Amino acid sequence: MPGKIILTITAGPMEGKAFTFEEHDTLLCGRMGDCHVCLPDDRQISRHHFLLEVNPPDVRIRDLGSLHGTYINGQKYGGREKRETPEEGAKREYPQVDLHGGDEVKVGATVFHVRLEGAVASVEPVRCQRCGNKVSAEVGAAQQGAYVCARCREQVEQDPLALLMAVLDRAVMRDHRQQEIQIEDYEMGKLLGAGGMGAVYLAQHKRTREQAAVKVMLAKVRVSDDARRQFLREIETTRRLRHPHVVRFLSHGAEGSLFYFLLEYCAGGSVADLMKRRGGRLALEEARPIMLQALQGLAYLHEQGFVHRDLKPHNILLAGQAGVPVAKISDLGLAKNFEQAGLSGMTATGSYAGSFPFMPREQVINFKRVQPVSDVWAMGATCYTMLTGTFPRTHRRGEDPMLAILHGEIVPLRQRDPQFPVRLAEVIDQSLASKEGERFRHAGEMYEALVKASE
Repeated sequence: MPGKIILTITAGPMEGKAFTFEEHDTLLCGRMGDCHVCLPDDRQISRHHFLLEVNPPDVRIRDLGSLHGTYINGQKYGGREKRETPEEGAKREYPQVDLHGGDEVKVGATVFHVRLEGAVASVEPVRCQRCGNKVSAEVGAAQQGAYVCARCREQVEQDPLALLMAVLDRAVMRDHRQQEIQIEDYEMGKLLGAGGMGAVYLAQHKRTREQAAVKVMLAKVRVSDDARRQFLREIETTRRLRHPHVVRFLSHGAEGSLFYFLLEYCAGGSVADLMKRRGGRLALEEARPIMLQALQGLAYLHEQGFVHRDLKPHNILLAGQAGVPVAKISDLGLAKNFEQAGLSGMTATGSYAGSFPFMPREQVINFKRVQPVSDVWAMGATCYTMLTGTFPRTHRRGEDPMLAILHGEIVPLRQRDPQFPVRLAEVIDQSLASKEGERFRHAGEMYEALVKASE
């Protein structure tokens, strides 16, 4: 089992305070009141100094362009040069370091001690699920379960289908044999797209010739039986959802560290694809029905008690007849549950840059407690980007995207283009309010406001 991480403050004004992490979560340290470790009187500490991400047994720290840097076992990471502005310092590569049990982190007068507790070391050597090589040193003795090594992952991450099929062929006992729909019932076709959370393929049922999309996700960490069961159990709850503006979830399966999902196929691609075909943005007349339909789908999900957590133009798909697209929310629960089961590796300090512009501030600060109001922000950012071709926040080239989330100012819609109707702009701007209480509470409220603004 991965155990738990205990972060104890051993020196400084909060000496004796301890933080315990048993699942994927984050911790923010700085002078601002929204930090989990708030040290307002230490001038050696920046407003938002560092972000710690924990995915037991792994721990990673990321200096957020601080002035004085973050010290790990006495070695300095980050920090700015004399007379260098925060903006200039933020353009340098943001330093992030993997921590281990026994490490010490020092910022200003505060010292943190990292302890790994309760992890059970694997007795058998860990072997890569693809190449078969021993990779115990890479994955860590505290990790248990199936794993694909970094070298193989780099080779197959953008096109993991061949690996999945080979693994399925080698498997003797397969849990998903009991599922109603099998991947073996489908002929696999072309790659439709790939990103940080997996790759999607076109498939056709061998008997009915009905088309479907197959999404393949490769875990970034070693996958235990418990983690696999937890993730698939959470995903199973989405199969009951039925709405014309939500992509239908057909079936799923897993083998080792690979997961696959059979989904309704949307021939029109994504809104992001449509934006590319239109030169980077959509005209209001074309965007309005897409926005309204997507909000209807999201409102249904919120009514059913679901939070998406990863809304963006790539995750709104288009079905229907040519010229009359039907927008559908896709990837429901995949990103959220993959992260919460710890299978995505490090996401807050990792490299999922495509999602950062659509991530509300509270998703960094309260990683596990994202609510419908957070989806409202992400949908507002998606609508904003559809209409303008730019992201809502100010973000300097080379700046750490995490700093943009924490500090970036929202540019009002009509400041980007004064031709947008005032009432429409008010709806989009309200959805993007920094304070959660100033936004629409859920997608249903935003939908109603947008309908009125369109009259």
